[in-house]
Amino acid sequence: MILALSGSLNPGSFNSAALRAAASAAAREGILVTLDDSVRALPHFDPSLEAAPPETVVRFRAALDSAEGVLLAVPEYAFGIPGAFKNALDWTVGTGSLYAKPVAVLDVAHGSRGGYVREALDHVFGAMQSDVVRYTVPVAAADRDAGGELAGPAVLEAVREAVTDFARRIGLHAAV
Repeated sequence: MILALSGSLNPGSFNSAALRAAASAAAREGILVTLDDSVRALPHFDPSLEAAPPETVVRFRAALDSAEGVLLAVPEYAFGIPGAFKNALDWTVGTGSLYAKPVAVLDVAHGSRGGYVREALDHVFGAMQSDVVRYTVPVAAADRDAGGELAGPAVLEAVREAVTDFARRIGLHAAV
């Protein structure tokens, strides 16, 4: 199973829409991608709670631990990682839930946008020794339907190729 986490708390964001499209494309290929919105429920990181973390943190860590890989789509905010998502990453440090974990980052920003968040994520995943692969699939407003979901054939195919390639890399194969 691939666990998909959006770095945006906005369900209508380009990043969240890209992950929904990835989960849908993966399902058609027989690959399970589980969308998880734990990021919005996590309390502020507090290292003094590591010995007895809140239940939301325990569930988040367990979801990460049970996943064969993690698929992320993270927007850039103020030249970095959005606060709530960085908070979620901080909760994984104490248990090593992302250490050496296969991680795919789906970059949906256009052109020169998103460089700072890519660099910030590289630092975090470097510290965690995560096995990271990046997929660049720029999403434009024209690639979305009236409900905000991805609808452009080229972008949908690129998302499908990204998620199936990641699944193959981590040893998940389409159900027969």
